[in-house]
Amino acid sequence: MISNDSFQSRSGYFGAFATFLGSLVLLYLKDLAVVENISNSYIFLLVLFVFFTMLLTEYYQKNIYNKKHNISKIFIATNRSNLYIAKSAFLRFIVLFLPFLVFYLILNHHNYFIKNNFFAPTVEFFDWLLYIFLSFGFVYNFITLKYKGDRAYEFGDYAVLSIIAIRSIIKQNTLHKNRRVKKIFLIYLVNFFFLSLMIRFIAVEFHAFENSFANYLKHGSFDNGYWTMFHLIFVVDLTIAIIAYTFPSRWLDNRIKSVDMTMSGWVVAIMCYPPLNYAFVGEFVNYNNQQTVAIFTNEYILMALSVLTLFMYLIYVWATAALGFKFGNLTNKGIVTIGPYRHTKHPAYISKNISWWLENSYVLSNIWATAGLATWNTIYWLRGKTEERHLLKDKNYIKYSEKFNQK
Repeated sequence: MISNDSFQSRSGYFGAFATFLGSLVLLYLKDLAVVENISNSYIFLLVLFVFFTMLLTEYYQKNIYNKKHNISKIFIATNRSNLYIAKSAFLRFIVLFLPFLVFYLILNHHNYFIKNNFFAPTVEFFDWLLYIFLSFGFVYNFITLKYKGDRAYEFGDYAVLSIIAIRSIIKQNTLHKNRRVKKIFLIYLVNFFFLSLMIRFIAVEFHAFENSFANYLKHGSFDNGYWTMFHLIFVVDLTIAIIAYTFPSRWLDNRIKSVDMTMSGWVVAIMCYPPLNYAFVGEFVNYNNQQTVAIFTNEYILMALSVLTLFMYLIYVWATAALGFKFGNLTNKGIVTIGPYRHTKHPAYISKNISWWLENSYVLSNIWATAGLATWNTIYWLRGKTEERHLLKDKNYIKYSEKFNQK
């Protein structure tokens, strides 16, 4: 029996703890001179460690859930011959490799990615993915078809959707009409766009955490402690996000079920990320670009605001951990109802937007700065609305949202 949204995984919580622990271990190894420099490769090893931690806890939880609800075992061998499975696995291996190769070439040759070193971590990460895919891609597909080959899984299979897309391109007459074809193109685009950014961000955040922690150990001070916690929170957030984008699988029940296909949904989402947030939002609603003065100058009030800001960001990363393998943008991988999602439909957006006002209270001294930050709030409000519009096509989300509508 195929699992459904009634199973709510807590693997993201274990992933968050593993990220916290692994980050400290890396700093400790550097302090012992076992590691001379924490390179991108060590950060990727941290991500891999967290992935296996989440994977093991996911299956431990799922096994308990299945026994409790008398659900069939996870591993159920198909009655098809190994030769048939091997042929199908090889075809899927090739078909899945083609879009990866396209994005790999874009990363390594397009001027946007190679004109500076911002995306150097992303290029290195995709090198890792290339080696992993070439080494284990066929084996993974074979085992998946052998033990997870139920036809019900095939409808949303990325390889099957890709084959349909290739056939449509060859026919040249059904590409724009087939929603499943549009879906797979958007799936690849979403994953590439956000994964390339998340890898770029985690390298920045981890080294910022590393420097802040070193400053805290050397000098102490509240500010150094604040920035250490701030950057560590985002290392945890980005690690879980990277894992969710990198490892969609029928084994984890985190493949994309549907993609927002509306222009408005895409615009308000990607407006919050480079390059659009620099090119448009950064110029017209940049609240840091205005003449402002400090509203609060008392040291204790500023410390209290900083503590509240960290509290809001902890709620933000709590939401990411609750999503775990199902984290994503512009997509539906399954409805999550645990953690902060028990209390509100948009805990990450709400907490993040409140934190901006807490850490940037000075904007209140300038009407244009205030309007700029309020505009950001509006953009995130629109993100929430467009996401709800998309998710309301899922009966599980309708059921989930009913309890909030009754309040």
